[in-house]
Amino acid sequence: MTPGQLSPLIVLTTDFGMAEPWVGVMKGVIHVINPEAVVFDLTHQIPPQDLRRAAFVLATSYTYFPRGAIHVAVVDPGVGTQRRAVLVVTPEARFLAPDNGILSQVLERCGWPPPTATGPSPAPPGCAAYHLNKPDHWLSPVSNTFHGRDIFAPVAAHLSRGVSPQYLGTPVAGLVWLPGLRALREGNTVRGEVLHADHFGNLITSISAQDLANMTVGQVQIKGRSIPRLSRTYHDGDALPGALVALVALIGSHGYLEIALPNGNAAALLGAEAGEPVRVDVVPRAIGP
Repeated sequence: MTPGQLSPLIVLTTDFGMAEPWVGVMKGVIHVINPEAVVFDLTHQIPPQDLRRAAFVLATSYTYFPRGAIHVAVVDPGVGTQRRAVLVVTPEARFLAPDNGILSQVLERCGWPPPTATGPSPAPPGCAAYHLNKPDHWLSPVSNTFHGRDIFAPVAAHLSRGVSPQYLGTPVAGLVWLPGLRALREGNTVRGEVLHADHFGNLITSISAQDLANMTVGQVQIKGRSIPRLSRTYHDGDALPGALVALVALIGSHGYLEIALPNGNAAALLGAEAGEPVRVDVVPRAIGP
């Protein structure tokens, strides 16, 4: 950092919860290294080891923070194993995380193609990835079970002080992607799946508004139930003849299709969990006069 330059915001996302001291300890490590650091909690209530939820939350939230923010995402079932710790640099933000797929949707939003059968895809312009393999900027000794404290927090602090990525790790080309996070178009059908159920029991799917762009949307189908149309809000749906409960389908504030039960819990009603298939019938809209 140059004199007078503000330290970039450090944003924490974990599955640690708030009952244990782990989040507080990470913040302590950051402030010892950079007393001027500003640390913000995105959430620490990611369900334990739920990489898909973490990937979604991170990708749909980071654009609302100042440009250049440092996002530390620690949902790490493989902590202490051979999985890599990585730094991903994009034009909008920087991300510190285990290389376990948690950054999949961030990479997609940055235009970073997923790996193919022939190998990793090249990084788009302005993006780069580094394997955090230079322990000079870690705590010592490093625990086998708490890399959030011993690697990610100190690296974030040093990064916020202006340490360049090349002093923190070596460049890498290939990163891990989670499967099933992208919708597929098959003729007049868009197929996706439930990524997670939110606090209200709304089922968030992998089908984005962009996947339905320039389409007339018909029925949305999940677990044998059909929703006849997209709604604008959670309360646009009307009970249909013979229907027990009026589920609604809509594009949520995050830009993805979700299934909801007005004043109720769609996940509980349907017994639907992550991975549940979702189908949307579509017809391309005519272009031109």
